[in-house]
Amino acid sequence: MCRCWLRPAQHCVARTYSVVRLCDRTLMDYSDRPSVLLPRINVVGSVTLPYGSAHFAGRFLAFGVFLKPLAPWQLFSIPPAVLANGSVEGEDILGKGMRDLWLMLGESTSFAERIQVAETYLLPFARNALARTPIMKSAQHMFHHKGATRIGELANYTALSVRQYERRFAEETGMTPKLFARITRFQTALDEKRMKPYRSWLSIAHEFGYFDQMHMVRDFQNLGGDAPSHLSEQIGDLRPWSLASPMALHDLPEPSQSIRLRSKAS
Repeated sequence: MCRCWLRPAQHCVARTYSVVRLCDRTLMDYSDRPSVLLPRINVVGSVTLPYGSAHFAGRFLAFGVFLKPLAPWQLFSIPPAVLANGSVEGEDILGKGMRDLWLMLGESTSFAERIQVAETYLLPFARNALARTPIMKSAQHMFHHKGATRIGELANYTALSVRQYERRFAEETGMTPKLFARITRFQTALDEKRMKPYRSWLSIAHEFGYFDQMHMVRDFQNLGGDAPSHLSEQIGDLRPWSLASPMALHDLPEPSQSIRLRSKAS
């Protein structure tokens, strides 16, 4: 959950997380389809390619709950693949309780009070969180290692062939393991620059396993629609700072048996 300072036009870039948005109506411009006015309560899934921009006008009120890659399944029994590259009416997928949450947030007098209201609503879901599937455990491993993992080793952990693993991974997460790793690396490299602006893009490229700086620039163009330096200035607070933390305060606990695999930057 975060307080966001929004630009009049906010670019939408590739990401592995989902967002539950409770806000004023937002005009969404797509690059490959007609513009739409999003509902006040909507759930936006993971994104595999930059697809447009959201536009805001005048005084705009919004409250967002940012869900890390596997949280839709664990909290709400919704496979992340169902939400990938799409936006759905919040009440349709999360139930009528979202309307009550919307009303309680509207009656709150401060941001801190809204945080408390949202946590009170979500904690019962967290207490009854579903266990991760083996595929989702491997995705979590990939996420915590910033995408620097071997697909073959992950497939071996799940007792599947590489082809079977890739198919199952796409069915459960909405993207291939290779693309999930690329987007994870893209996100964490962008976070690193935002958290440590004094670092050069060249040093970040080396740390996150890009062959060279041009390799990173091409990846940012493909996944973010712009060069690294421009993207870090344009992304605003729609990617909250808390997601840059490897273990944020409100993360769900790790399973008792974690994957222990040798990692290597791709």
